Amino acid sequence: MEKKNYIQIFIIFLIVLIITLLYINYFGGSKTEITRKDKGKTKVNIVQGSDDLITEMFYFSEDNKGNKYEIKSKYGVINPDKSNLILMDEVTAIINLFNGEKIIISSENAQYDDNNNDTNFSGSVKMVYVNHVVKSDNMDLSFNEQTATLYDNVKYKSNLSNLSADRIFINFIKKTTKIQMNDANNNILVRSIINNGDN
Repeated sequence: MEKKNYIQIFIIFLIVLIITLLYINYFGGSKTEITRKDKGKTKVNIVQGSDDLITEMFYFSEDNKGNKYEIKSKYGVINPDKSNLILMDEVTAIINLFNGEKIIISSENAQYDDNNNDTNFSGSVKMVYVNHVVKSDNMDLSFNEQTATLYDNVKYKSNLSNLSADRIFINFIKKTTKIQMNDANNNILVRSIINNGDN
């Protein structure tokens, strides 16, 4: 009778072991990383088993004028409804203009369109361009048109002044800036910075 008990315990142990191994293998085991390179310009690490989480994503694009755009994020997810949209977290973007100027953008989140490089930044957006720093809650960037619109809680700072507004539109090609308030009755707040009494 004791031999029969040992056999039953062994069979139960074996069944539990097989079920555990199958579960780990199919549902919770180590994550498989797949690295995909598209056109030699995009590197994406897709971690399977985590809702297509993208880690350490990097996209690079260059237009026919020599302007270069690169965007990196620590994490991202492919939009299930539109596969060309990447939802990113902890984002840094760099635009190198053909004239040698550099624009650096950082934000908590972004939505990147892989088809046209348009990017919608959100959450603690910061853009540094030459000696200008602009912070806002949101920013829409069109790489093809070389324009940016910063809006919601916009704060601008340069060597000469500080500014608060609702919206700033920047054209990097024409080097023009348009500053607006949502309500025409509100004024744009500008403060001059005085250095050693000289203005």
